[in-house]
Amino acid sequence: MAGTALDLTGPRAGAGIPVYAVYGDLHPAATMTELLAGGVHLRQLGPDHLIPVEAGLPHAAQQLLDMLAHHNGRPLAGVVGFDDWWTVALAALNPAFPLAAARQLVTDKAALYTTLTANGVPAPPHLTGPLDHDLLTSALDRFGAALILKPATGAGSRGVFRYRTDLTIGENIAVYQRLRALGHIDSSVPTIACPYLGGDDALEISVDAIVCAGNVRHAVVHEKCTATRQEPFVDQIMLTPPVQPQIVAALPGLPAVTAGIVATLQLHDGTLHTELRLHDGVWHVLDIGVRPGSGLVSHAVQALTGTDPRAVHLAASLGRPLPADVIRSRTPRFAAAAIACCYLADERRDAVDLAEQADLAHHLRHDPAVIGWHLNTAELDDQVYRPDAGLSIGVAAATPTEASKRLQSLVAPYGYTTP
Repeated sequence: MAGTALDLTGPRAGAGIPVYAVYGDLHPAATMTELLAGGVHLRQLGPDHLIPVEAGLPHAAQQLLDMLAHHNGRPLAGVVGFDDWWTVALAALNPAFPLAAARQLVTDKAALYTTLTANGVPAPPHLTGPLDHDLLTSALDRFGAALILKPATGAGSRGVFRYRTDLTIGENIAVYQRLRALGHIDSSVPTIACPYLGGDDALEISVDAIVCAGNVRHAVVHEKCTATRQEPFVDQIMLTPPVQPQIVAALPGLPAVTAGIVATLQLHDGTLHTELRLHDGVWHVLDIGVRPGSGLVSHAVQALTGTDPRAVHLAASLGRPLPADVIRSRTPRFAAAAIACCYLADERRDAVDLAEQADLAHHLRHDPAVIGWHLNTAELDDQVYRPDAGLSIGVAAATPTEASKRLQSLVAPYGYTTP
């Protein structure tokens, strides 16, 4: 990805908010491509549209609905969010928003952990309170020095911090406060302190479940091959199905946990993206999103099931869930996939040029095993702001090992590396 000096235009306004007004007549379709081909249109909404509604300002929702009522001759079907946020706005813009209660619970992490545990679903033991000396002292006494700190609200890895034993309690608080500030996390948000499950050799997975009429129809498991011990907690390689022997051995216990999550959330239709860690032979829930997995995760799920979790989520959000027979009728294209986040090797950064990246794009575009890719690239002859590029790519195959090897063979000639 380019250095900050190159970002003269800044991000496209609202580009980081995946909330869309949906237009046209919905029809049962198992992929986004089929929905769009059938006349459905998506219009991305920016923060200027959503913030007044999220803030509960009088008449804000109706004013926005009036503005969105039609687009290019199509009627508004509803508004859909593909991240963990904006639930208040989505509930105000969609009559009887079916996912509201589940989304509210998963973004209150302390309540989520407590509710899961009460329903027999393993979740981390935890303490919650203001980020201060008393909280950390109590957590250290109860859980030991292997601690994780995270905001009590929200989802994902934003604001997650592993307690540093080389620092004092006060120094940990100071470092974590700065980390939260960088993540734009309000200082008033309580902090959860919980044990770092699984130890330094922790095994972590994500499960993307497609839920229809209260039952899990598909559950695609990604092994996080590069789960890190310290922040930032970024997944750089994921394989589905998993290959690590301990993970494979523990997979029989996963359906009961996934079913318990669905029951706890009282989710009738929709998708779930769940992060779990293996601890003492048991899968513990770290995080849940009532939404599809981000990035190329959804593309991998579609390749392995024939059903696009984004289409499932869109339909469920608008109270028009896909029928079970539509989901059952789909045919998988592949049996396995590998997803990777790649960067140029240091020794290649000074030599990269756009012509080489265009050649890479040509190969990716015409390889039938590639299920999706996203490339950021720049060209600049400058030793201070060095050219760089980041490539997200998904490759499918008959086995995860074959998919991984094929991915490496595609990116390595262009100087890209994966851990």
